[in-house]
Order: sequence, then structure tokens, then C-alpha cells
Amino acid sequence: MLEPKPVCKRRVFQLELDSLDAAAHRQVALRRYSHQIEQALPSQLDSIAIEEPLQLWLNWFCHTRQAQQQAELSLTMRTPGQDLALVLGFLFSQGIIHSLSDLQQLSYHPASHSEQQFDYNQIDIELSPQLNFQWSAVTRHFASYSSCGLCGASSVKALALQQQGHIDNTQAWLDAQVIYQLPALLQEQQKVFQQTGSVHGAGLFANGQWLAVAEDIGRHNAVDKVIGQVLLEQQVAPRSVLVLSGRVSFELMQKAVKANIPVVLAVGAPSSLALKVAQQFNITLLGFVKSQRFNVYHAPWRIVDGGKQYES
Repeated sequence: MLEPKPVCKRRVFQLELDSLDAAAHRQVALRRYSHQIEQALPSQLDSIAIEEPLQLWLNWFCHTRQAQQQAELSLTMRTPGQDLALVLGFLFSQGIIHSLSDLQQLSYHPASHSEQQFDYNQIDIELSPQLNFQWSAVTRHFASYSSCGLCGASSVKALALQQQGHIDNTQAWLDAQVIYQLPALLQEQQKVFQQTGSVHGAGLFANGQWLAVAEDIGRHNAVDKVIGQVLLEQQVAPRSVLVLSGRVSFELMQKAVKANIPVVLAVGAPSSLALKVAQQFNITLLGFVKSQRFNVYHAPWRIVDGGKQYES
């Protein structure tokens, strides 16, 4: 699992406080129609998930040029809230940082108008000057993964070359009875989904409890928020399960690999590249998990049922 180094940065945690109050959904008026009724029902209120852009700007000290550098890192559509965790998880899963000590500060960009102090849709990231960061490595990384649909084998190979951690290979520790329950347990934690029905959920489960749970309009954002929460809480759990409310794609498996998560469990199906990643890194990959059945696509030997280990 993740191995974060203890660090306390005032601006980082201030960003967390600023983003906690962000609304994740709002109410709108609508009219319902039905083929059983000749006219529309009276106007009603319904909740919809909020979707807003989040722009990330990266600042770092270039040791080659001996000068401060700045570049736009990413623009993503996300559900506001847990912005700190989202940014930390993204930076970690992309290999830009390896611990919190690699960050100098995170801050919302000052607003250009006087109504509010900050622009909550832009975050400025400053890396530690001690970090030997190479922008060219980041651009190569993004280029490799953006082409994964055309060159899947190359993307999996690139991921293997960049992997620095170790995924736990302990056998027979995950009870099948727990697997059956995890999708329902995750849904209990999905408060925004219960209100809107339009966000993805992700959670990290270990030692009989949730280490982190997150929701977002983007499934990749939800996983980044989970990874970021674990970094912030300084939690290490070598035997953990990443639980997803939908399907499993290459990008989500890539994040699991970076975080050294040995089991990925999904309510939906995995893609072909997701399976390739599972096979490359010996991750237990579960799909179509229901209350009484599930599919095992790779590495069943981590699962035990009634004292009997699943066979490969």
C-alpha cells in the first residue's frame, strides 16, 4: 500500500478546509411525464450532481536551468469537494510526487474579481525545491497513457517500468463473504449518489473498515480522492481492496498499481487492458460482484471461502 512520509504543511491543510464546504449537488425544478397520464405532473424539485472544471497549474524549480518554472498540468471536470485529496491522489498516481514531503504548498488561485477571495476552480501546486522534477517525463507519461487505446501493450509495459513499489502477494486473506457485502457497504457511504444517482463511488477497504470513500462525477477522480485521503491520513494497509461502483478501465488499474493495492473489486466489468494490468502485476481482479456471486478474472488465490482457498 502507500507509504507516505509524515509531514505537516499549513497551506496544504488549509486547502482541505476550504474545499470541505463545497456543495456536491443542488436542487432544480422539473416536470415529470408519463404515458399513463395525459398531462405533466406539477413541478417538483430534484437534486443533480454539480460538475465544474478544476485547472491545475504546476510550479517547480528546474535544477538544469536553475530557475523556477510553471506550466498547466491538467484540466478535469469534477464534483467539488475533497479537492485536496483529488489533487494529491492525481499527483501520486501520475508519479509526480511520491510522498507529501515532495510538496511545498497547494493553494487556490486568487480570484480575478472582488466577490470572492479565491478561484475555487484553479489550484496552484508548488513542488518542493529539493525534488528533482523533470517536466519532460510528465509529458511522456501523459502521451503514453493517452494512446492506450491504440497501443495497450506499450502502455502496460510503460507502467511496469515506472512502478517502484511492491504489491503484497499474501495468499488466502480475503474472505468471499466480505466480497459479497462490499458493493452494498460502499453504496451505503455514497450520500451524493443517494441524492442524485449520477456520481461514481470508490472506496478502500482494509482490516474490516473503510480507510477512505469518495464520490465524483468522474470515476478516475473518485479513485484519486481515495488515494489522496490515504496519503493525508498516513495509512498503510498492504492487504486492501479498492471497491468501484462501476466498470474497471486501464486508468483505474494504473492508479491501483501506483498505490500498491492488491485487489480491485467492481460492480461492473473490466476492460481488456484492465485485465492485462491485473495479469502483469498479479492483482486480484473481481467483476460483476453481487450479493451472492462474483467473477474472478485473475489471481483468485487471495480469496478464501469457508476455510478453503480459491485455486488459480
